[in-house]
Amino acid sequence: MAQFQENNKHATLFKDLTVPLGGVVTSFAEDPIAEDSVAPDAGSPEESILVHRHTGKQESVPASVIHAFTVGKKAALSSTEVHRFRQLNEVLMRSLAARLSLFLRTEFGMDQASLEIVDLQRYAKDYPAKRHLILFKIHPLDAIGAFDVAKHLGLTMADRMLGGKGFAVNPDREIREVESAMIDQVAQLTLREWAKNWKFDEPLRISLLGHEEDPLHIPAAGEDETFYHISINADVGDCMEQIQMLLPVRGVDPLLRNLAQQTTTDSEEEEGEDHWAAHVDWNHAYDNVKVPVSAQWGELSITAGDLLKLKRGDIIPLDPKRLGKVEVQLAGKTKFIGRLGSYEKKTAIQINDYLKA
Repeated sequence: MAQFQENNKHATLFKDLTVPLGGVVTSFAEDPIAEDSVAPDAGSPEESILVHRHTGKQESVPASVIHAFTVGKKAALSSTEVHRFRQLNEVLMRSLAARLSLFLRTEFGMDQASLEIVDLQRYAKDYPAKRHLILFKIHPLDAIGAFDVAKHLGLTMADRMLGGKGFAVNPDREIREVESAMIDQVAQLTLREWAKNWKFDEPLRISLLGHEEDPLHIPAAGEDETFYHISINADVGDCMEQIQMLLPVRGVDPLLRNLAQQTTTDSEEEEGEDHWAAHVDWNHAYDNVKVPVSAQWGELSITAGDLLKLKRGDIIPLDPKRLGKVEVQLAGKTKFIGRLGSYEKKTAIQINDYLKA
């Protein structure tokens, strides 16, 4: 019996060391034996725990100085990537606000309040009340997220859709089935508009999966699954509330990698481009004045004998490489180099380069 109690004591210590974390840890733990450190999940201060040093030496330390940490739980986004993601969402919010204003036939305001990474335990702790969570799936990423509409906001939008004014809605009553269907329509419209604005290899599609009241029941790939938490301030009528979006970090990683590649490419093009008009002190009163522009190939040669024999219908062969070396002239001077082609059933020249003065 004594041996069993001793083993049971070690099992309790092991349980203390593996208590689930209350939130996302953003970095590696500090030295586990640092002085004056407090670890609420590590056990009581009276207990001692056997630790292994990097040298292989074992020693007992108070349980209160042990820090729990998780490796690989948080997405490795740089500050630049977070800024790009936030910037894109801000653009999407303006588009969504305009779309919902037309749909509800009243002024609807939206702006991004915050963007962070959380796990479900932390989200449930931060938003403990009974939630109205709409689960959705992003195709072709197979990522499952959640659209969390504040109850007061959902009831106000439903009232407006059912013919009401969207004012003075009682936020304390339950959401009825018909009102839930109305909120689903708003969520589907919002998510489809959100998905449409992403430039991805394949068009994103959104499908609604159902509802949940407890954030801990949101489908996740594992216990260490983390989510991008986008908090959105919304106002309609006399209601000012929030909408929360939860996007799985691993599930939408292809979107963010694609966004980073697009931004890098655009930046390189902007850095490499020295727009000729940027150096012109221009008077915009002349914007609509028509200027004659000519396009031609330079340095085309023909023998004098062939020139004398030319007649209607004759063909002068051109080097195919010449198609990409069309000279566009202004006032008799070559300013641009373009490529001959067609656009909307018309012959056109694509400007590829310009000649500095």
